[in-house]
Amino acid sequence: MSEKNQFQARLLRLFQEQEALLSRKNEPLPHSNGIYQRYRHPVVTAEHTPLYWRYSLDEASNPRLMERQGVNATFNAGAIYLDGRYLVMARVEGNDRKSFFALAESPNGIDNFRFWKYPVRMPETDEPDTNVYDMRLTLHEDGWIYGLFCTERKDRSRPHDSSAAVAQCGIARTKDLLHWERLPDLISNSGQQRNVVLHPEFVGGKYALYTRPQDGFIEVGSGGGIGWGLTESMERAEVWEERIVDGKAYHTIRK
Repeated sequence: MSEKNQFQARLLRLFQEQEALLSRKNEPLPHSNGIYQRYRHPVVTAEHTPLYWRYSLDEASNPRLMERQGVNATFNAGAIYLDGRYLVMARVEGNDRKSFFALAESPNGIDNFRFWKYPVRMPETDEPDTNVYDMRLTLHEDGWIYGLFCTERKDRSRPHDSSAAVAQCGIARTKDLLHWERLPDLISNSGQQRNVVLHPEFVGGKYALYTRPQDGFIEVGSGGGIGWGLTESMERAEVWEERIVDGKAYHTIRK
């Protein structure tokens, strides 16, 4: 078989295999705990990402059809039901361990998830992100869809430690999930913040946030758990009084 025919045969096989994955019907597992119904297949995986994200499909420049930009995993997705569609905002991690955001859509939230054509084009603040991940989506009663996520940057107080990092809550908003406005990061008294979630309604005329304060990037410290705080505005979100409503626990059975 000529190289051209090999390219076309491999390309056809890649598209056929992916279409079989994308259109595969999911099925519930026979047993459940009465609260959650588990399904057999994960709904979004690295193999769900569009082939043209991972492969150069130009035969002239990539005659062996090699994967040029591999995807390691998709995980830690936020979800939203919008206009009759189930959407998940996946953390897509490349083989280089850097992440970006991408939306996958399904008609039923169980199977047939397909990524939108392009990843999210997320603007940056004046201090560029080293990495971004774990976005939580909220359609707020103010009319905006907010995405709150972890923005990771180099810890400049430890310049000689290449692994030292700072995690804060990045904030962006959109009307259509395509065009995003980046807002300043959340300001709080905590050392670092991860996995902050916006409450969908005003509380006493203010925006309410569920927070996850930590002393350091890895170290939870003494004040960990799920916090609660209020801010006057999301355009410059500031939570100065952060109350722990569910303290950290290392055992699931509590007395």
